[in-house]
Amino acid sequence: MTPSLMSGPVITIHLKKIEDNTRAIVDFCGEYDIDVIGVSKVTCGMPSVAKAMITGGVKGIGESRIENINRLRMSGINHPITLLRIPPLSGVDEIVNSVDISLNSELSVIKELSRTADKKGKIHGVILMLDLGDLREGIWPDDLLQIATETVGLPGVKLSGLGTNLTCYGGVLPSVKNMQVLVDHAHRIEDSLNIKLDILSGGNSSSLELVRQRKMPKEINQLRIGEAIMLGRETAYGKRWSGTSFDAFTLEAELIEIKTKPSIPIGETGMDAFGGKPVIEDKGEMVRGILNIGREDVDVGGLSLIDNSLSIIGASSDHLLVNITEADTKPQLGNKMGFTLNYGALLAGMTSAYVLKNSLLSSTSTIKNKIAMVGSSPVFNTPEIKSGLKSLGVEVTGPFTSTPENIEQSFKTGTVPFIAGPQRVTLSGMTAMKNVLGQSGLIILDSHASLMVSESAEADRKILSTALGLIDDKMNMSSDFSPENIVIIGLQEAEKEESDLIRRLNLTVFTMEEIDLLGIREVTRRALRTACSGTHGFYLSFCQDVGDNNSEGLTARELHLALELISKSEQMRAIDVSGCLKEGQIDYTPLIHFVESAFGRRILG
Repeated sequence: MTPSLMSGPVITIHLKKIEDNTRAIVDFCGEYDIDVIGVSKVTCGMPSVAKAMITGGVKGIGESRIENINRLRMSGINHPITLLRIPPLSGVDEIVNSVDISLNSELSVIKELSRTADKKGKIHGVILMLDLGDLREGIWPDDLLQIATETVGLPGVKLSGLGTNLTCYGGVLPSVKNMQVLVDHAHRIEDSLNIKLDILSGGNSSSLELVRQRKMPKEINQLRIGEAIMLGRETAYGKRWSGTSFDAFTLEAELIEIKTKPSIPIGETGMDAFGGKPVIEDKGEMVRGILNIGREDVDVGGLSLIDNSLSIIGASSDHLLVNITEADTKPQLGNKMGFTLNYGALLAGMTSAYVLKNSLLSSTSTIKNKIAMVGSSPVFNTPEIKSGLKSLGVEVTGPFTSTPENIEQSFKTGTVPFIAGPQRVTLSGMTAMKNVLGQSGLIILDSHASLMVSESAEADRKILSTALGLIDDKMNMSSDFSPENIVIIGLQEAEKEESDLIRRLNLTVFTMEEIDLLGIREVTRRALRTACSGTHGFYLSFCQDVGDNNSEGLTARELHLALELISKSEQMRAIDVSGCLKEGQIDYTPLIHFVESAFGRRILG
């Protein structure tokens, strides 16, 4: 539920470049009446990447693994999703639930999809895959018409189209000849069965060059594009694609050793750790650096140093060796070195649990020095609150009534709403934030998870479950507040249904046990990374119950430090303490001081 204990290499995902790359590919294909399915599988179905492709204009998302599809669905992605990997018999129930269309080559699987979909009252789309010689998945041409005939007669499924895949295994290139074969077989099916196929899917990024040469048959109306969007490269000949960026993904690793050593090993040599016999050129003494990344983390053969004055020497499972002798700027221990990645390196890095992933929205900006008090809390009536905030150089307005319009107006004017009052209005605040800002993070400082779904649970215990559409899908905000950007800090108790949901949604949760282990500074650092990754900032929901609680909760100093770090991030877009006053509370000083820490108050000013 929490990130790994040690920080390590980081892949940064530049979402605006992915969006721009997508738009360039979509616009190009659109000139030839070809729809683009954006393939997210190299990112393990990262929702922020899929959303960038959707913004860029793809018709739908293509994924190869049901785990990734579930990840996308839980983040509120309702666009059509195509399962690219041939469905297994064991997974048809989940596929029918989560997937709109699947690529198929086995009649027995199609029959099981039919039975399951019909039982659920659904229609599942089927694209038959034709093997045109690459010898990966696909029906052999001689068997195609028979399988198509049987598919058309099945309930619960629709024969949506015909497709093929090239270059992935055998390296067979798309050509006028094999694409025309695909078209001819489609016509044969249509004429024989008196139907019209909606989709003729002509392959992947390797088919773009054929389109560019105006040689793609006009009947081909779909391509499944991954690498050209992610890395700006067509895959038939490995050329950069015009109008796209090749560095939407960059990797950074830390320099952990610098030593001057000989360039060749000393002593009799045998196999290395991977069973190979090293062949090393003698270049004399060199200044060698070691980075905290290795073959366990990434395909090092697919890395290219951004700094051309450096070069890669080799790698073991945990270390990457670089020659820094001729470095333009002398590297120092602790410096980060940057790399671009090819497809294999990106796939390995995104799959590795040891490589952190950080997605960035280029439009994210910092907000400072403007606060709007929203609500009817008695806290707003104390002389300390305005004077304390103003002493921090903060412009304070209000209080205003806690209407959705007033909260939205705060976001529109670049003002941080400070929401307080006797009733919990967190859902209204989150709704206003997503309406104005879109993709947002959520940090909850609370002893409870608020993930109850049972009817008997109190409304305050259903805040998060309601926001994620688990109570009423009409209230579902998961497309803007993705579970992947939600953090709970200070959890002290959770019902079984809440624990189950935390695991299913893969929420980042720091219990008091984990806070004791890691320390509040590290916990807050990780929380900020999670809440800010691919978002326009985060909504902070703070409840006093997270503190002390007969020494079971966070100490006052831990809370202050967490809120000071939150302030330092400059990404807090709202702070919500509504409904958090304790029964009979008349001394608001501790709460006021906590809020001041969130807006920059320090012990020494």
